Amino acid sequence: MATLEKIRSKAALLVVVIGLALLAFIIGDFLNSGQSFFMMNQNKVATVNGNAIGVEEYQERVNARTEQMQAMYQQSGMTMPDGMSASIQMDVYNQMINEQLLQEELAAVGISVSDAELQDMLTGNNIHQEIVTAFTDPATGAFDRQALDNYLSVVFHPEENGYTDPAQLQQIAAQRQAWLDMEGQIRQSRAYEKFTNLLMAALKPNKIDAEMTFAAQTRSVDVAYAMQPYTTIADSTINVSNSDMKAEYDNMKARYEMPETRTIRYIAVDVKPSTEDYAKVEEQINMLQEVFATTDDVATIVDNNSDTPYEDVYVAVSTMPAEMKAFVEGAQVGDATAPAFANEAYTMYRLMGTKTAPDSITIQVASFPMGDTRIDSIYNVLVAGGSFEALDEDVNVMNDFVVTESLYAGLGRDFVNDVFAAGNGFFKTSSLGGVQHIAKVVKRSAPVAKAKVATLTIGVVPSVDTETALYNNLSSYVAKYNTVAQFADSAYVAGYTCVPADCQASQTALPGMQNSRQIIHWAFNAKKGALSEIYEIGDRYVVAMLEKVVKEGYRPMEDMEGMLTTAVRRNKKSEEIAKQLSTVTPATMEAYAAAMNAKVDTVKFVSVASPSIAGLGYEPIVAGAASGLEVGEVSAPVAGNRGVYVLQVVNENPASRPYDETTEMTRLEQQYVSAANQFIEVLKDKANIENTLVRFF
Repeated sequence: MATLEKIRSKAALLVVVIGLALLAFIIGDFLNSGQSFFMMNQNKVATVNGNAIGVEEYQERVNARTEQMQAMYQQSGMTMPDGMSASIQMDVYNQMINEQLLQEELAAVGISVSDAELQDMLTGNNIHQEIVTAFTDPATGAFDRQALDNYLSVVFHPEENGYTDPAQLQQIAAQRQAWLDMEGQIRQSRAYEKFTNLLMAALKPNKIDAEMTFAAQTRSVDVAYAMQPYTTIADSTINVSNSDMKAEYDNMKARYEMPETRTIRYIAVDVKPSTEDYAKVEEQINMLQEVFATTDDVATIVDNNSDTPYEDVYVAVSTMPAEMKAFVEGAQVGDATAPAFANEAYTMYRLMGTKTAPDSITIQVASFPMGDTRIDSIYNVLVAGGSFEALDEDVNVMNDFVVTESLYAGLGRDFVNDVFAAGNGFFKTSSLGGVQHIAKVVKRSAPVAKAKVATLTIGVVPSVDTETALYNNLSSYVAKYNTVAQFADSAYVAGYTCVPADCQASQTALPGMQNSRQIIHWAFNAKKGALSEIYEIGDRYVVAMLEKVVKEGYRPMEDMEGMLTTAVRRNKKSEEIAKQLSTVTPATMEAYAAAMNAKVDTVKFVSVASPSIAGLGYEPIVAGAASGLEVGEVSAPVAGNRGVYVLQVVNENPASRPYDETTEMTRLEQQYVSAANQFIEVLKDKANIENTLVRFF
């Protein structure tokens, strides 16, 4: 009983303790779930009408697009430009935004593309044009369905088709992903087409639309006018109050809505060679001059010292650069030039040989992957009187393939040499990567003068010491002048140029500076007054300071002060002039002109379609007012851009072309189609889109 009494006496305390424990548990759980929610909220590149686009999905799309672009450039023998990465990131972002908006709109109106419909466009009876183009036989111009079926069989079942090499499987996997991406694009394109058709059905023009549009575009009038310029009233006589400015700002700010903007100032230092760098390269090439001109092993000297390797190839003299051509035409085999400086490099030439031979040879060639055992049997058939045209469809034959000696690097020396040494029959050869070929010469170009020239080139580039000095000097500057005012004001004296720039999250680069997205990314993740690290962008060192942050909304009133002051003064002047003119009687052009201390002038062919008026400039309000007057009618005072006008139509000009209903309906329908194609932009304007991409990229 005593124990029970003790428990009862402590009941209030137990309630408090248990309550606190429960509260701690709830808060802990909230914090944990809140942290998860926060992370989920952070791991998105955008939110579209409340629907998040996640970073992982976005990054996967960027990676896939990047791989496709890299493969495309590699097929052309090039590397993808550095600045392309930022463009890919922004393109994928915009595509995902558009997809989300389109899906919402399609769902709202009940439009979809079924799997059966998609399959029909991929492999059925209504193949999409993009696929038709990709699988059209260049020889016949006809769609090759068998080639499509073979491609899909290999792409989706590579092992069953005999592909087991890891490198081949990796390439096929990339092709498979590209096909799947295309499937998605075709599905979206078809849905877009359906929506556009629906939209166009609702926007189809009628006869009244055509007549009104024709009249607005073709009616022009000759106008007599008198104008009192705003300059007749001194600015000093017009009081512009803060309330006037605020009222005008509220009236016009909708035209100046803008996304969040970051204003930075940056210093860009060109990383250029120093005087010492030029001197060192000049000394180096002078030391090589004699050995280059006399050695029997020119290839080794060039390969060990030149920026470009030795090319053991004969080139048509007519196609050589001007300096090389001039040297060859006046030289003997073995002659060499002295070093010459041009385009930031020192260069020497040595003539290694000359000959007269075809510049190019056109061949037919059948290609076989490494290990394909059919090549010998097919070669025997061809030599025995067969032809490429009679081969099976699965043999890859290329017609009219042009080979020059300059293709050594891409095709391999053995391949090129075999082509140039070939007779008129079939021959076997191989190219880089072990690919086997059967070829036949189709045509040889006319013999031309050709020469083999050894070129030793050493470019002048900044040395490590030069780069270090430039970097350290800039680093010392920003360490000393690390406020916004100091950073900008001290630049000129220190030999730098400080450049202002406004950045928006959607920009891929600063104006005039490719591949500078990283600075924009920094600016949108920094606080006002922050100083960036020194970035190496191309051949420049760049450092930036965040000067101002303008949140999303309307352009700030203080940034529009000059524009607002001008607008308020013009409005007040127009009101004052209009008030003075309101007492003019009779309301004739002559009376108005006298009151304005002006003369009556005439301007011809004024129309709504041409808001710029000859002799008056851009005056859309005046053009609109004149177009609405009948012949002989005098207008009330009209406030234009230059002054206040009074107008009278003195003549209506005949239409520049006769009205043809069919033509005008077609013209208006084309305008509607153009407008309908912009509906995604309309959806963007209406949507609530939060762009958080710049947090990550």
